[in-house]
Amino acid sequence: GSGVNSLTSLGEGSSGGNNVYPDEADAGAGSGGVLSADSWTMAPDPASDTMEDGRSNASAPASSGRMGRIAGTGGGGPSISSTTSAIFSSVEWVALQGGGSSTNESGTGLFPIQRAFLESSSKRLNEPLPYMFPESVAVDENGVAITVLPSLPSRFDLAKLEKNIREELSLADPRSGGGELSMTSMISQIIVDMVELFCVEAKGATSDIREEGMLRSDKLIPTDALTHDMKLAGVMSTLATALRNAPENTFVAPYRPAQSPQNEEAAHMCQIALLPALHEIETLVKNLILNPLCRAINARVSTAIAKIHRGTYLEDTILNDAGGMGGGGFVEQHLSGIYESIASNLLSNLPSEYSSVIASTVATYSIYSFVSSASLVRPLGEMGRLRITQDLADFELALEQLVFKGGSGAALSQIENGKPYAELRAVRQMLFWTGLEDKLLLPTDAAKSILREVWAKDVRPSTVFHFLFSFAPTLLSSPHHSKRIKAEEYVNALVRLDGGVDDGEATAWMTTMACCDAYQQRESVDNKNADGDRRVATILMILGPELLRRRRQ
Repeated sequence: GSGVNSLTSLGEGSSGGNNVYPDEADAGAGSGGVLSADSWTMAPDPASDTMEDGRSNASAPASSGRMGRIAGTGGGGPSISSTTSAIFSSVEWVALQGGGSSTNESGTGLFPIQRAFLESSSKRLNEPLPYMFPESVAVDENGVAITVLPSLPSRFDLAKLEKNIREELSLADPRSGGGELSMTSMISQIIVDMVELFCVEAKGATSDIREEGMLRSDKLIPTDALTHDMKLAGVMSTLATALRNAPENTFVAPYRPAQSPQNEEAAHMCQIALLPALHEIETLVKNLILNPLCRAINARVSTAIAKIHRGTYLEDTILNDAGGMGGGGFVEQHLSGIYESIASNLLSNLPSEYSSVIASTVATYSIYSFVSSASLVRPLGEMGRLRITQDLADFELALEQLVFKGGSGAALSQIENGKPYAELRAVRQMLFWTGLEDKLLLPTDAAKSILREVWAKDVRPSTVFHFLFSFAPTLLSSPHHSKRIKAEEYVNALVRLDGGVDDGEATAWMTTMACCDAYQQRESVDNKNADGDRRVATILMILGPELLRRRRQ
């Protein structure tokens, strides 16, 4: 009642029906007066007396007509943006927020309220986490406890967690009293902290199986431990999907088609603030599940590709194979079945965003490994070149199907910026290079002719080096023979199991130079006419530095 009376008396004391706002002394007098706005939210009249801090002097008589105007509503007043900026930087606003008291346990202003709100929100979000990955207990027939894999959250648990996330975000809805948009960022940060704790719990729920124990038999059937980890990847994918959809479903979808710009801005801010949580989930799944699985798969693929060096492309083998077409090509016999097993046994049990990563990594490794292995074939006759070309076409088709079944939106030609696919296509042209047919061509001119070829820019330097070895005399040892290792081991040194190849190019060049140096020493002792082209070693020494320089650029 006293507040109404004070407002009534103020209205009666004003001239022309204008409202006069009491000063801060009246507000703090404990009389119960109601303030419609603080005096520092008003733009002072130029003719009015002002205090030193820029606030209107409310002690002036109400009948004098010197009253403030609401910022931005009257002619000649400051703009809304400049007035808002002045408000947020004012001493009163800092005091209201409790500025400078974030390190003080007691706090001032609104900071204790903010801290209590954030603690309460964090408690509500983190409350279900201890029950997401409960430890499983099992005993054998003798009552002895045995080790079992932890239980995973059910679909109901994840739905409840998603509901909690949306309920917390709805507190920052501009249409439901969410206030300024900074509340969206505060709640989003709490969600990010909750997801980090969830990832810690998920990390402890993995099987910790080694790469060698992920797959059983040559058909690439997953073990029980790998099956558990793939289910865990599905759980993390469901949580990531909920986080991606939460901003839209909370701030925009309930009001569509009448959503306001404030709702869209809140959804955008929330989406950006939740990116660290999505990154945390992606990092966990890749490091603990996808990358080890890719290496385990590629190890099996490497063993199958290494069978190339069992004389598959030798002239005698092709002629004895019923005209070269009796038992089907190498890819059909040794690789197509592996890729079908990968798609049916592994990719089909993973979410699409994760299966596409595995399909792309396996395809990249397969291309580089197959090309490196095929280029090491020696001697390589005309029939061998034709058979490799045919197998390269079958190989491309098998990988296209693998990438498609993996659910990737990108084609084989778009993986890793198209570099593996470009090399796969360029090798077909490289196989039929005839630059050494001119016996009078100097090694320098032969090296220049290779650098001018269209395919030279798309193949790795090591692929060119290995291909030139097929023209060389037998005194020039192949790189893997020079290092006294199997061809499979040498290729694995060039192409990592994760598909990386840059580290192996310098190693291939060092090995090639060692082979050429050893050949020159052998040639000085045994200068008899030998099979092969004696210019190859010189061409390699001229060509190598330029190819490596181009690749670095």
